[in-house]
Amino acid sequence: MTQSSSKQRISITVDAKLLQDIDQMTENRSAAVEEGLRLWHQQQIENKLRAFYQSQKQPDRQFDRDWGEFAQTQMEEILDSEGL
Repeated sequence: MTQSSSKQRISITVDAKLLQDIDQMTENRSAAVEEGLRLWHQQQIENKLRAFYQSQKQPDRQFDRDWGEFAQTQMEEILDSEGL
């Protein structure tokens, strides 16, 4: 995971019980919140990708599957030929 050298201070309001539970699990609230935001962000990207692929028509899905299988086969052949 890439760490950015520049950070910004924010102020948030959090449920008191949730904050108490977090404090019992870590001594670094900022790191916990940052990791939570990172996971949330990743989940949002995955949800958008899933929605995109689910909205594709069947011929487009088949093309993507075929292309993926072709690329996988080509990569395996390259690795085999290089003895990897």
